Amino acid sequence: MSIKNQLLAVFAAIFVFISVASLTNVKKTPTGFPLSTQTQLKYIYLSFDDGPLNGSENIDSVILAERLKINVFLVGEHAEQTRQLGNYYNMYEQNPFVESYNHSFTHANNKYALFYSNPSNVLADIQKNEQLLHLRYKIVRLPGRNMWRIGTRRKDDGTSGSAAADLLAKNGYHIYGWDLEWQHNPKDGSPVQTVDQIQKEIETKLEDGTTFTKNHIVILLHDEMFQKKWEETELKQLIDRLRQHDNYIFEHLRFYPDNQYD
Repeated sequence: MSIKNQLLAVFAAIFVFISVASLTNVKKTPTGFPLSTQTQLKYIYLSFDDGPLNGSENIDSVILAERLKINVFLVGEHAEQTRQLGNYYNMYEQNPFVESYNHSFTHANNKYALFYSNPSNVLADIQKNEQLLHLRYKIVRLPGRNMWRIGTRRKDDGTSGSAAADLLAKNGYHIYGWDLEWQHNPKDGSPVQTVDQIQKEIETKLEDGTTFTKNHIVILLHDEMFQKKWEETELKQLIDRLRQHDNYIFEHLRFYPDNQYD
């Protein structure tokens, strides 16, 4: 073999070695996409509670225009309350970027201590909502409670509701709380934190690792916070800013770590 051919053979062997080494170092994201070892992806789960309500239609238009994955926790009584709210529910159902989950049928009638004093009734209320709204996934957020039951991991914000959460988990439900709330004024629904403030809180929690699962942040919002057209809404402003981070991924909660869904 000539010296030229020997050198070509050596270079070919080196190329194959580097290629194989690179492939073995590629990691997978929860949704199956390759992740470079140089990049740490961080997952954002925008979750909207209490819908359908006034504001749901604007959230729907934002998400459809932005082609962004979000999560809505729905209350069955609201969907049945008026024809308009029923239409908002249907909008969510027809939006390919929205996934609907369970926030109970009655929202505890806003009497949380009484509601959670009977875990069996809580289970029945969740099951009724699941059937009424034809919810596909057994993913629940308890009304008025920040509790988690994901795989073998759990977290409570108090004792009231803990037994109900355990019973739901035994019946195959995955219960999600939240890592950060974008608070709102209950009188008019206006956001309390500015876009600058909530953006900073999100970035800080992701960098500090102070979330239920590192590199994953579940954000609680409410539909009534966004009663403006999508071009004007604070939600659009926040989305635009967060998208400036190349390693931020908006995702559905069924892909959250330890969940059983594909």
